Amino acid sequence: MACSTYNFPSHTKGDTFDGVEFTLLVNNTLVDLTGAIILMDLRLEKDGAKIEEFTSVGDANITISSPGTLGVFTFNNQTIDVTAARYYYDIEIEFQDGTKKTYIRGTWQITQDVTYE
Repeated sequence: MACSTYNFPSHTKGDTFDGVEFTLLVNNTLVDLTGAIILMDLRLEKDGAKIEEFTSVGDANITISSPGTLGVFTFNNQTIDVTAARYYYDIEIEFQDGTKKTYIRGTWQITQDVTYE
């Protein structure tokens, strides 16, 4: 399956992002996310250094809906406080069997806020 593009809407640095829900379908079949680990990195260049990491484990900025067979995960509501810039990202899923797939990629523009401390 080709990787789909989703460009996050522009967001203001330091503000709370409302979150976004994704449903994964491959050939019109839901992708089973049971036991999967989801990672998303922000980078200034596609092959540049990692600026920020979001994951479905540990700090859990990403949540896999239950049951995982529904193929639904959410990039959670959270404060995004990275330097204002245009970022590249992709979302990689590591399945229970160790297989890794990248289904979504795109950009995310973070703008500088004026009212900040």
